[in-house]
Amino acid sequence: MIKIFNINYKKNDFLSKEQFDVQKKFYLNSLNNLNFFLLSKKIFFKNKFELIDILSDLSEFDKNHFSNILGNYLNCDYYFKNISFNKNNCFGEIYKKIIETYNNYENFEFNFIKIFENFNGWGWIIYNNNRLCFVKTFENNNPLFSIDLGGYNSIPLLCIDLHEHSYYLDYFNNKKKYLKNFLKNINWYEIENRLQNLILNN
Repeated sequence: MIKIFNINYKKNDFLSKEQFDVQKKFYLNSLNNLNFFLLSKKIFFKNKFELIDILSDLSEFDKNHFSNILGNYLNCDYYFKNISFNKNNCFGEIYKKIIETYNNYENFEFNFIKIFENFNGWGWIIYNNNRLCFVKTFENNNPLFSIDLGGYNSIPLLCIDLHEHSYYLDYFNNKKKYLKNFLKNINWYEIENRLQNLILNN
């Protein structure tokens, strides 16, 4: 059984409690659906990333069905783990990579907003060929998935939910403001940890 990652809500300038609860409901549903599938198929695993490998062993029907369930959970899990209600500045190796790729942090923010403002799905930052890349996935696809399943065969560093349900209560149709406030509430400790693990394992 996979357990939910509990993030304690506190008043902030990014998400209201109502909007946060909407997001968390999607997260809980994704977790329940995943655990139900794993139990019904008697799938056992040690690490949740092993579930990516299990995809190739399933029938075509189960593969598509399970990738949708698994992607939904992974995406929600990444999103909740990379937001923070305790503001912290970008630092460390991830900051160096941002400067190397975008020349300065302001360019990174500008491109982040420009690329994701008019997209409905999931927005990601992945690390590929020693550079940071912005990528998008539709529906419940995840960058960890193979290309034939809508992924990039890449480990994601950061995730943002760009579906209407993720911002409509607080921002209505002002997605640009949602993106700006998201950038102010990133858990850079989590992102730095993901990047360090990726570098160490390659």
